[in-house]
Amino acid sequence: MDHLLTFIRTFFGAAQFLLFLHVVLSMFLPGDRPVRIGIAKIVEPILRPFRRILKPINGIDFSPVLAMLAIYLIEWLLSGLIRKIFL
Repeated sequence: MDHLLTFIRTFFGAAQFLLFLHVVLSMFLPGDRPVRIGIAKIVEPILRPFRRILKPINGIDFSPVLAMLAIYLIEWLLSGLIRKIFL
């Protein structure tokens, strides 16, 4: 059970880190850099549904915030479910 919980925490933590990195790099690097393109290929499918729900407000995209909250919520629910199943 501990290995599964560690995997879940690592997986969702990596997703949150990539979202955060995507936001920070979008402020400092042009969009044609290979690092930004690579991270965008991973992150954009996560952000797309949230962009449909919440359109940018005055040019500011809040979809990464919603995505991070959703990732945290899913991680919390999965961890709780696994603890209930295996305890």
